[in-house]
Amino acid sequence: MAAQQMTPRQTALVLGVTAALALLVAFAVDWSPLAVQDPARTLGLLNAQGIVHLGGIADRAPFTVFEFAMFLAVGLGLVLSGVAAWRSQPSWRPGFLLVLAGWLWLAAGLRRSSDPLAFTAGVALTLMYQPPLLQLALSFPTGKLANRFQKAAVGFFFSLWLLAAAANWAFFDPRLHVAAGESNSRNLLLLWDDPALTTAIGNVARVVQVCVGLAIVVVLAVRWHSGTPAYRSAFLPLGFALVLKTAATVWVAAAVVQLSGPQVSEALLWQYPATAVIPLAVLLGLWRYRFARGSLGELMVEIGAAPLNERLTGALRKTVRDPSLELWQWSAAGAAFVDGHGRARELPEEHSGRAAMVLERNGAPVGALVFDQALRDQPRLLDAVRSATSLTLENRSMEQQLREQLVEVRRSRERIVTAGDARRRQLERDLHDGAQQRLVAVTMELARARRLVPDGEARELITRAAVELHEALQELRELARGVYPPSLRERGLAGSLTALAERTTVPVDVEVRLEAPLPPAVELAAYFICAEAVTNSAKYAAAGMVRVRATGTAGELTVVVADDGRGGAVPGPDGGLMGLADRAAALGGTFDVDSPPGRGTTVTAVLPFAADGIAGTAPEESGTVESGTVERGTVRP
Repeated sequence: MAAQQMTPRQTALVLGVTAALALLVAFAVDWSPLAVQDPARTLGLLNAQGIVHLGGIADRAPFTVFEFAMFLAVGLGLVLSGVAAWRSQPSWRPGFLLVLAGWLWLAAGLRRSSDPLAFTAGVALTLMYQPPLLQLALSFPTGKLANRFQKAAVGFFFSLWLLAAAANWAFFDPRLHVAAGESNSRNLLLLWDDPALTTAIGNVARVVQVCVGLAIVVVLAVRWHSGTPAYRSAFLPLGFALVLKTAATVWVAAAVVQLSGPQVSEALLWQYPATAVIPLAVLLGLWRYRFARGSLGELMVEIGAAPLNERLTGALRKTVRDPSLELWQWSAAGAAFVDGHGRARELPEEHSGRAAMVLERNGAPVGALVFDQALRDQPRLLDAVRSATSLTLENRSMEQQLREQLVEVRRSRERIVTAGDARRRQLERDLHDGAQQRLVAVTMELARARRLVPDGEARELITRAAVELHEALQELRELARGVYPPSLRERGLAGSLTALAERTTVPVDVEVRLEAPLPPAVELAAYFICAEAVTNSAKYAAAGMVRVRATGTAGELTVVVADDGRGGAVPGPDGGLMGLADRAAALGGTFDVDSPPGRGTTVTAVLPFAADGIAGTAPEESGTVESGTVERGTVRP
C-alpha cells in the first residue's frame, strides 16, 4: 500500500500557482463605482435571468472588500485543504480535485474585471468548480472513478455547466438590460440579444440546476446507504458539506429571481459560507484521524489491561472508528491466525471490501488487523495502530509465557512437596514397622532375661538397659510422629490436631469444620502449620491459651492458630514459619503472621485444593473421611 504523497516540489508549485492566480484576480478587479454596482459581474451568479432581475433593484448592495475577502478565503481554503489531503492521503486524486476546485473558484473572480476577455472567462468558469467536487463525492475516498456511469456523470456535469454558461450568455447583452443603473460589461459569448430567448433559457437552466442538485443528493444518499460503517464515518463530514453546498446553490439560484431589494444581495452572500464548509469538512476528517493517532496513548492504557477479547477489539474499533474491525492472533502451533474464539481465519482477498494488516515483531507474525478497506486512506493511523497493537500482542505473548512458566514452577514445587510428603509417610512406616518393632522386641527380650537371671547385679544392668531402651523407643516414636504423624493417617486432621493438643503443655481449643475430604498435601500442610504454631506458642510466647480453627470449603482450607502470648513474632529466613510459608506457597496458598507486641500471635494459612487449575489428589490412605465433620473441644494438660 505505497502512498503517492505530495512532494515538496509539488507543494511549492501548487502554492505558487495559487498565489499567482489570487494576485491576478486581485489586480483584475475593477473597484470603480460603476463596476462595483454592475450586476453582470456578480460572483457566483450564472443565470442571465437573475442578472436582469438584480439589475432592476435600485438599492442592491455593491461589491465590497469584505465580500472579496470571503471569496479569496473560500478559494484558498479549497486549495489548502487539497494540499493537506494530498500530503496525507495514499492517493493524490482527492487532494488534486480539491486544488482544482480551488483554482477554478479563484479563476471565476476574473468576472470582476473590466477587460472583456477576463470578464467572459470568469463568466464561463462561474460554476466550473463544482464538477471536481462532484467527482470527489462519487470517488471518495480514493478519488478514482470506479465505473463508466460515474465517469459519464462527471463528464456530463462538466459539459452541462459549460453549456449552461454559453446558452445563458449567447443571447444576453448585460449593457442593455440593467434597469436601475448601468453595466459596461462586454460579453464575448454574445451572438445576438434576445430577451425572450434568454428568459426561456433561464427557466430551463433553473429547472436543470434543481434536478442536478436533487440527483447529487440522491447519489450521495445511495452511496451513504450502501457504504460500510467505516466508509460512512469517513464520508460523513464531506457528504454533509456537499449536500449543504448543493442546497445552497439551488436556493441562491431561485432567490435571485424571486426575492427583491437587499434580500437578493444577502442571499448571494450565503454561497461563501456554504462553499467554505467543504474545505472545513476535509480538514475535520484529517484532524479527526490525527486526533485518533494522538489518542493511541489512551489506547495503550486501555488495552494494556484488556484481555484478547471484545474489550481489546472494542478499544481498537473506537480508535480507528471502524465497528467492523477484528483483531486476530497468530497461533504458532496451528501456523494460522485465530480470532477471539480460537477459530482459524484466513486473510481477506483483495476485492472483498475488507483489508488486512499483518502485525509483526522482529520479523515474526504476532497477529493481524482486519478492517474496512476505506481505512486504507489513513496509512499513518494504521501504522501507528499497528505498532501499538504489535507491541501489546508481543507483551501479551511474553506475559502468557511467563504465566505458563510460573504455573510450571508451582507445579514443580507442588510435585516436590508431594514427593517429600510421600517420602515422609514411607519413612514413618519404615520406622514403625522396622526399627520401632525391633526395639519393642528387644525390650521384651530384656524383660524376659531379667526374670531368668538370678544374679542381682546383672538384673540391675538389664533393668537400666531396658529403661534406656524404653527412652530410645519413645524418642523414636516422637521422631516418627514428627516425620509424619500416624494419627493423621488413622484419624484425619481433626483427630491429629486433638492428639497434638493432648501433647501440648498449654490449653488448646480445637475446632475443625470440613465440607469435603482434604487432599493429602493440604491435610499434611495444615497439620504442620498448626503443629509449628502451637509449639511456638508453648515454647516462646508464654501463652495461656491457644485456639486452633480449621475451616474447609469445597475448594480450600483455612487454618487459624491464635494465642494470647507476648506477641512480637517475626518470621526469620531460616525459621520454621518461613518453611511453612514456602509449603503454603507451593500449594498455591497464602501464609500470614500477625503478631503485634503484647497482643498475641495469629497465624493464618489459606490452602487451596487446586493450585493454578491443578486439582489436588484424593487421600490415598483409608483414614477418617471428614466430609461434613464438625469437631470442637478444649484440651488441657
